[in-house]
Amino acid sequence: MPVQVSNKLTFTINPNTFNDFVSKVDDLCKISDTIKLKIDSESILMYSMMGSENMILAFKNYDLKTEEYFNIKEDLEYTLNIIITSAKKFVKNLAFIKQSEKIVVEVTHKFDDDDTTSDARLVQIKNGKFKLQIQTGENSEIRDLNKTVLGQRMNLKNKKWSFNVSNSDFSDVRKLSTINSDDSRRVLHLNVEDYKVKLSELSLWELEVDEVSVTNKHLMFNKSFLGCINDGGKSVEFHVFETFILIKDDISNLMISFEQSFEND
Repeated sequence: MPVQVSNKLTFTINPNTFNDFVSKVDDLCKISDTIKLKIDSESILMYSMMGSENMILAFKNYDLKTEEYFNIKEDLEYTLNIIITSAKKFVKNLAFIKQSEKIVVEVTHKFDDDDTTSDARLVQIKNGKFKLQIQTGENSEIRDLNKTVLGQRMNLKNKKWSFNVSNSDFSDVRKLSTINSDDSRRVLHLNVEDYKVKLSELSLWELEVDEVSVTNKHLMFNKSFLGCINDGGKSVEFHVFETFILIKDDISNLMISFEQSFEND
């Protein structure tokens, strides 16, 4: 068996987009404390997921332009995989970074057999007198996905139907879900009756949010994932697939699995 040689990649982080990058890592922590980054010359695919290999309960990703966040001088002819465990602590540690000083990242990594991907083993972030060292996770800790697979899975041509929630209604739903939040109330109900879409918590509240061309739909999902939706002050469009709901924007995708009742269908 050939000996695997460690390689090093050194680059700097753009201080103007550093806070935005950290905020996106922090957002992914709402799904899971383990995050994967797939970096190449064109893009940074970063994601987290909750669930098992066969049943993903929730998934969120960001697809960013590499040049806007990282200053990498060498032309990457491979994809660099970085798995960050204890990501919430990682975000807290990044608070000690001073944007007034250069932010240098040094990644020690090893190539796979085909040399098209390489897995990070150690990440060091140097910033003035401060140095942060991260031991990266193993491939078994999070499923490996790529943009091709995600594009096929989230192709809107495969959706069953969609509905739209105005920004003000979505804000109300979030607030109502938070007010009535406890261990016994984790489920948000999505019902379509007489073509009217209603979100509710049983025996507590109900809000009509849209009218659609389908009827007699009864879905349930974990309301904690509402906090993972980027609304940006705009209305939110929910795309309903066979087993999950998809919320898309320009740079992110959020998938939420649901349970379904077929009563009266």
